[in-house]
Amino acid sequence: MAQPIEVSIIIPTYNEENYIGACLASIRRQKFSGKYEIIIGDGGSTDNTAKIAKDHGANVIEEHYGTPSGGRHAAAKTARGKLLFFVSADVQLRSDYLKNMHAAFSDKKVVWALGSVSPLEGNLFEKAGAQVLNVISAIFNPRGIAYVNADILAARTNAYKKAGGFNPKLITAEDTDLGMRLMKCGRFAYAPKANAMLSMRRVRNWGYLRFVIFHTSNFFSTHLFSSASQRYDQVR
Repeated sequence: MAQPIEVSIIIPTYNEENYIGACLASIRRQKFSGKYEIIIGDGGSTDNTAKIAKDHGANVIEEHYGTPSGGRHAAAKTARGKLLFFVSADVQLRSDYLKNMHAAFSDKKVVWALGSVSPLEGNLFEKAGAQVLNVISAIFNPRGIAYVNADILAARTNAYKKAGGFNPKLITAEDTDLGMRLMKCGRFAYAPKANAMLSMRRVRNWGYLRFVIFHTSNFFSTHLFSSASQRYDQVR
């Protein structure tokens, strides 16, 4: 009898040939005994993203919304795993990420979880900023205030479907929006040992001040007025 798929790893992409290979290689290095699948939700890449993904054994699904949320939405619809682990194309996972994130769901009451982040090749300022984000996530979410990063988001498949999944039309704050709905489905768990290293390309391209102001204001706008920003400049 075939081993059931424990985890579906969902990755949205659009012209990510410079990053997706390292992301998928980090997944292949995982020290995880369970069976998993990798599903790419691609928004019509014109570079070698799809080819690289297929070469790494990923299943590539086309999405037509033109948003990261649309990629996650389309890929999740085809997932066969009991758990959905959402990451981004420019993320690299620590070798024990899957094992530690999977362990967060050993409590049957836990329906969604977040790991921790650290900067990929980050400086001291970026490392300190990542630790601040980790602390906020660990404090806010258990208290009913959704502070969610889709780079490190995991959920039981049945809870994800019950919550309605990602809204593919949202350009920003789609992760916060989903987190707010997942909170109504069951318990949250913070899994600090499930660590993902994030690319600093957007932070450095935008500049620290712009990056912090945008995400802070978008967080409050989403929670207080249900109005997320309709613009998010792409960085390749």
